[in-house]
Amino acid sequence: MEVEKGVDAVEGLPVLYVKRLSALVCSDLHLGYEGVMADRGIFLPKVNLKSIKSIIKNAVDVSQAENIIIDGDIKNEFSTVHNEELNEFAELVGFLTGELELKKIIMIKGNHDNFINRIVNSKKIEIHEQEAAMDDVLFFHGEELPRATESTRLMVMGHVHPAITLYDDINVKEKLRCFLHGKTRDGRRLIVLPAISYFAEGVSVNLESVSKVSPVFKSYADINKMDALCVGEGETLSFGSVGNLKKIDMR
Repeated sequence: MEVEKGVDAVEGLPVLYVKRLSALVCSDLHLGYEGVMADRGIFLPKVNLKSIKSIIKNAVDVSQAENIIIDGDIKNEFSTVHNEELNEFAELVGFLTGELELKKIIMIKGNHDNFINRIVNSKKIEIHEQEAAMDDVLFFHGEELPRATESTRLMVMGHVHPAITLYDDINVKEKLRCFLHGKTRDGRRLIVLPAISYFAEGVSVNLESVSKVSPVFKSYADINKMDALCVGEGETLSFGSVGNLKKIDMR
């Protein structure tokens, strides 16, 4: 599905493809999550990295992308680096540069990514603090306001983990991850990425406030005017504006 001219949401996947950069874009991997939770006494099946690799491989197969941009929250822990994060980071980089033969991995540090510079050992990896401008696109994680320039036409962010929640006739709930797509108050275009992490279900933007999650939605963009593009089984569907979704009695 074309979201912007030359920018596609890869059908059924929480991944963008920017044609002019020949790059996939994803966000919020939270590598090492299961290991971190195990240390806290919560034992989960180790599926996150396997799921992420499968999603990225499918997206590369469809798009033939040569590069990948990871828009923040590569790892999970805030104040340290867990052994499981180290192991999964190395495995992911090996997969991207080896099996998928991607030319460049661009990583934008999010609020979970302290110390990420210390574990980068590949010349194919490029690290940026909070944001990176490429062509007329500004990629930023989202816990801080972006520093857009006059040449910035499109901004792409993560951090929020957007989703919408729906209820059926017998009140069974289903949460769907979604892209958010719309304008900023100064007329630029903005895309918010869904989390690629298996365990990050997301914030239901039609039921919950996201103003506390990111300052972008306090002063920079009106989430009610943004469209929700939901990631389903093999396809991406537009559900209209968040404002209209809030008016519908989902229960």
